Amino acid sequence: MERPLGIIEVIGMVSAIACVDAMVKTAFVDVYNIERTGSGMITIMIEGDLASVQAALEVGADVAQSKGELVAVRAIARPYDGLEKLIPRENKGGDT
Repeated sequence: MERPLGIIEVIGMVSAIACVDAMVKTAFVDVYNIERTGSGMITIMIEGDLASVQAALEVGADVAQSKGELVAVRAIARPYDGLEKLIPRENKGGDT
């Protein structure tokens, strides 16, 4: 994993979709993974250059916070190379 990683956790699929929509429209980021983590929480991971990731996370957090659905936000500027093995890329089969 060479690019900065942004992680935002929200409650509910509607909030997650709204966050992703706002983040990709605001900054040059790619969605790395979207994962259901249980109890209605959804973790969205994005990657891009650090400024874009930070800008996208700020917008995504604002969207989720306005609905009261924000759980956590974190940017990792230089993720460990082995982190890629722990976080698989976006599921293509739909079984998240």
